[in-house]
Amino acid sequence: MWCWIALILLLPGVAEADKAQGAFWRSLLVPGWGQKYARGGGGGFLAAELALWGGYWGFEWLSQVRRNRYEAYAAEHAGARLQGKGRDYFDDLGFYASRLEHNQFARYEDGPNAELYPVEADFFWEWDRDESRQHYRELRNASQHAQRQALYVTGLVVVNHLVAAIHAARVASTEHAQTGFAPKVAVGPGGAAFFLVRHFY
Repeated sequence: MWCWIALILLLPGVAEADKAQGAFWRSLLVPGWGQKYARGGGGGFLAAELALWGGYWGFEWLSQVRRNRYEAYAAEHAGARLQGKGRDYFDDLGFYASRLEHNQFARYEDGPNAELYPVEADFFWEWDRDESRQHYRELRNASQHAQRQALYVTGLVVVNHLVAAIHAARVASTEHAQTGFAPKVAVGPGGAAFFLVRHFY
């Protein structure tokens, strides 16, 4: 966040710099802006930016939908009360058939230092069958996978800014560029991909 604020504050000084530097900083801030400043165009980088952010929010939404699904499933098939619980609790739900089993294994492995769930209704769970526990793990893994994909897309956003900035600087420094690159983004349920397509003029 502070990085972008600093860039905005520096823009008046950029106007006095050479064209390549101006194009670089503009596209680093908003992909495609530097290309438009240099010689027009740059829509491909802006489109890629919008597609990537759309993919990010899509994966975040999918992760939340899947989270709601596995939480409801655990409440129905294990009697778990999930409100206010942390990540360790959700992990333990997938590895142990019940709170009792968890506490028994914890005592065996860690002895007096074992971290046990209190004997309270709020921490109770017991799966109706092992297949339900396995299915819960699958649902939880699917939610976590979507969340990892969202994080991966944010990395592609950073790449898009850097590539757009470098490309804008090169375009601005070459009056008659003979080749150009256009970004392409593919976002789907299995993940997202960012690549460059080279065009010859």
